[in-house]
Amino acid sequence: MKTQTRCPNMNHGKTNAPVKFCPNCGEVLNAAVRVRCDEDKHKHLRKSRISFCTDCGKSLALK
Repeated sequence: MKTQTRCPNMNHGKTNAPVKFCPNCGEVLNAAVRVRCDEDKHKHLRKSRISFCTDCGKSLALK
């Protein structure tokens, strides 16, 4: 049996998470959340050292 490593973000345990995507792993948490994001928000999240956008799930790592 394969064990799955769980992300440390506490939103994974919530039935009604306040964000669409996890900021640590990018997994969908609540598909019902409808929020638009833009590049300015992505810049702010990068400065805050967030790995994934909580609105669109895009990886914020610079390439």
